[in-house]
Amino acid sequence: MIRDIQHDETGDIDLQGGDLFYTESTGQHQKDILLACAGDYKQAPAVGVGVIDFLHDNMPEDLLRQVRKQFQGDGMKVGKVAYNGEKELITDASYGD
Repeated sequence: MIRDIQHDETGDIDLQGGDLFYTESTGQHQKDILLACAGDYKQAPAVGVGVIDFLHDNMPEDLLRQVRKQFQGDGMKVGKVAYNGEKELITDASYGD
């Protein structure tokens, strides 16, 4: 289990009551990787899917490939990356024990 500082729903650090909280952070890391574009992180310039860039892509499997690649590159074991019936992105990935 990976623990990190808890974020609120907007992605900011959650400072409820003026204190930091730590939480299991796999979902937060996945969200950060999906939203970030390559070059957004100075210390890791190749990290980031840039999901917004795929919004009007005619090849939806390109996004699935990129998500799988980025999650694996971050050390996650990826079980599934697919679209459901409503065309929503579904992922099953987690960090090793």
